[in-house]
Amino acid sequence: MKVMGIDIVKGSPLSRTNPPIYAVVVIDDNSNVVYESVETPLKGLIRIAWDYKVDRVGVDNIFEIAPVRKELARILELFPPTTTIYQVTLEENKFVDLSKQVLKLGLSLSTKPKPLQTAYLCALLALNGIGTVIRGVGARTKIVISRTRSPGSGGSRANIFARAMRTAIFTAMKEIRKRLDEAQIAYDIVLRRGKGGLDSATIIAYADVSTVRRFVKPFHGNDIRIAIKPEYTTIEFENEGYSKRYVIVGVDPGIETGIAVIDLSLRTCYTYSSKELDKVAVVSKVYSIGTPVLIATDKNPPPDTVKKISSILGLPLYIPNRSLSVEEKEYLIQWATKRGLNVEIRTSHERDALAAALRAYKSFEKKFVEVERKIIELGLDVEIDDVKLQLLRGKTVNEAIEYAIEEHLKNTYYTTLNQDTVTPSQNTYSNCVDRVKIVEEKLNEIQKEKEILRRRVIELENRLSEIEFESRFRTSERLEPEIMRDRIVNEFKEKLRQLQTYVESLEKEREKLNESKKAFEEILMGIANNKFMAIPIAKSFSEEYQVTVEGIYVMYMDRDIIDLSKLKNIRRPTILIMKTCPQTLSTDIFDLELGIVCENIAPVLVTDNVVVFDKKLLQEAVRNAYNKLLDYLNKKREKEYLDPKKLADIIKEYRLSLLNS
Repeated sequence: MKVMGIDIVKGSPLSRTNPPIYAVVVIDDNSNVVYESVETPLKGLIRIAWDYKVDRVGVDNIFEIAPVRKELARILELFPPTTTIYQVTLEENKFVDLSKQVLKLGLSLSTKPKPLQTAYLCALLALNGIGTVIRGVGARTKIVISRTRSPGSGGSRANIFARAMRTAIFTAMKEIRKRLDEAQIAYDIVLRRGKGGLDSATIIAYADVSTVRRFVKPFHGNDIRIAIKPEYTTIEFENEGYSKRYVIVGVDPGIETGIAVIDLSLRTCYTYSSKELDKVAVVSKVYSIGTPVLIATDKNPPPDTVKKISSILGLPLYIPNRSLSVEEKEYLIQWATKRGLNVEIRTSHERDALAAALRAYKSFEKKFVEVERKIIELGLDVEIDDVKLQLLRGKTVNEAIEYAIEEHLKNTYYTTLNQDTVTPSQNTYSNCVDRVKIVEEKLNEIQKEKEILRRRVIELENRLSEIEFESRFRTSERLEPEIMRDRIVNEFKEKLRQLQTYVESLEKEREKLNESKKAFEEILMGIANNKFMAIPIAKSFSEEYQVTVEGIYVMYMDRDIIDLSKLKNIRRPTILIMKTCPQTLSTDIFDLELGIVCENIAPVLVTDNVVVFDKKLLQEAVRNAYNKLLDYLNKKREKEYLDPKKLADIIKEYRLSLLNS
């Protein structure tokens, strides 16, 4: 057995920018560490679980993996199907500190453990079965049948090979459908057809993955593969449990689905209807009320949806001899109301569902009454609904009474045993304690040996079932030697083609690198010969990004939007080189006594940090930009000097000064 313990190191499952990182430890049966990692992302956890075929995973808080149950369910789908998740700090729906849990292993913590130490302790606790099991809850399983490789391209032999694979997929699909039909598991199927068979098939079985795996096994052969994946919708804690109350469920499907739930003693009744109730939602709703033992419908023949719900739950389906009329439904509801059942009906769908459940109840009513009467006569102290459940499971009244008597005797025996008190002498007591310890040790050894043998038997049975299942899809023995030879030739041709393609891609990449190398060498030579000039691409408006061209500062901008307020502190005169220059931007920059190159100067090279220009073209563009800046500033000064408004203000000030004097 391999057990993995995890603990969050940093990050958060709630954050997209700072995802969680975990410490991971994998141990074996003897608590020896076989793998450890200080920092591993979530995808690494799942890969490690598959690499080491982990049987159990221990975590101190399951919500460190994902923040909500729906996301947790999707993540649990990715773990190996045989892996069990433990929250080691949860006992009987109550959180228990990790330091208290490790006391059960004979360990003690003096300080708070580091993440890697916590991961190891979680693995130890999970190895010993301490904590609460977390399971994915889902009522669907996906079975995917596909080919394992490409049949190759062209040729009659390749076509024969392709048809053989399509035939194998078709054969596997028929065999799986047959097994699901025999197991009475409802399913939907999606086919992708090809010439002479199927290219792939996907079967959605309406049952949990453990049920499906009893009848269909995963398979990976030379031609096809069969993958079985659960589809979880949420998670449940094993100790949460559902209500122990056994209930009969009536279902009326349609655009609006109605459900009705009654217990086996007609004490409680629950009705509900909604347009958003699918098969999975119906199952979840029912389990939140009680433990279903019988599904009922008012239609004959029953609707497919009701049959699928019955198959999902693995429960018998009650079907009336004929479809119930409206009068019969109203009579059943009135009968239940007179019996004291509190009935609340809002829609016709709820009425039909309740009538179906009541009709199923009435079919067992005589047996229920007879069992109740005999239990009272015998004075048996048992749960009456447990005995009624035996009737629903097909037992006779006498068998149900015998079950009740057996349960009563068990309760009486254990109660008497607990109430008896004995006060032996001290020596007798010590001897008894010693003998009890010896017996307990032997019993533990036998239990361990029994568990090992039980697991071995299960492994052998599963392996035998897998071999029997796989033997149905082995096509190698059925293929002719000539086809086998062509298949092998095609495989080698395909591998050769892939290798040639890979070599060609490497050659093209090498040529590109050589061309890039030559181009860089030419540019470096040009810079050395003063033919080219390199300018840093400005990441901010600071002096470190300014270079001089003929005594004028130059700054290269690779952005189209500039915060003009940040240009006030750079050295003058400076010419800005930009990709695009809107007219309004040019005027605003001129007002700051800065120039701008709006000509499209094609750079020789552009990298993330540097742009290289032909030096002559750059010098000419900078001179032109500088001259444009001088022209603009001169015109602006002349305009300001001859402005009539300013002249009027000067004359006004002069007159005021004369009057004051």
